[in-house]
Amino acid sequence: MYKILAKTLFVGKKLVFLPSCHSTNKEAAKFQKNDYLPEGTIVITNNQTAGKGQRGNTWESLPNQNLTFSILLKPTFLPVSEQFHLNMAISLGILDYLKTIKKGFLIKWPNDMYFQNSKTAGILIENSVRENRLENSIVGIGLNVNQTLFQTQKATSLSMITDNGFILNEVLENLCSCLEWRYIQLKKGQINPLKSDYLNHLLGFCEERLYKSHEVFNGKIIGVTDSGLLQMETHEGVRNFDFKEIEFL
Repeated sequence: MYKILAKTLFVGKKLVFLPSCHSTNKEAAKFQKNDYLPEGTIVITNNQTAGKGQRGNTWESLPNQNLTFSILLKPTFLPVSEQFHLNMAISLGILDYLKTIKKGFLIKWPNDMYFQNSKTAGILIENSVRENRLENSIVGIGLNVNQTLFQTQKATSLSMITDNGFILNEVLENLCSCLEWRYIQLKKGQINPLKSDYLNHLLGFCEERLYKSHEVFNGKIIGVTDSGLLQMETHEGVRNFDFKEIEFL
């Protein structure tokens, strides 16, 4: 069971705990539709049985081992054209926490957390829009904490990286403090430092690497647009890629 968070101003001051559910994002959407919930409400479970990630991928998580939760936010200050700024803020919030555990974490575009070549955390943000501005956002986060066996070799956890076990409620509290700080930074309109931090911690930024689109090619990430397109320098010149149009090799 999780406690109301003490170190935050609003994130986690209301906490809905579900022993088991298919997806905290789906449950959060139901609560949001049927009840008034304050900004910062967290819906969390110990056993998410059908978690989703970007591109419709599944999120593997054993019961009682990891953090799987969703935060309800109301970023009405953001126009739809700048919605990726929320992704940047959330990614950096998670990264800020992970850097207190160990150096070497990076953001894999658009918003996965990697340590070396293995994924540690994923984010799925689902927005609702009114009059070209964001009205509500459900920020789903999966963080591998104590799990040590995965079906894929591309996954790792804090426990595997550090050889230590973690208390989930303590991880949640410290993580949400970092997330709240970055969200407040976004709310204050401090976009340039957010974008600079995001790019400086982006896997492959200003590095020549192999990628796959319709073909395998060498490319160098040089930026990300406000709408979240990946800007890449290639032999054909600068090209922009959407989430499903490119694969890291």
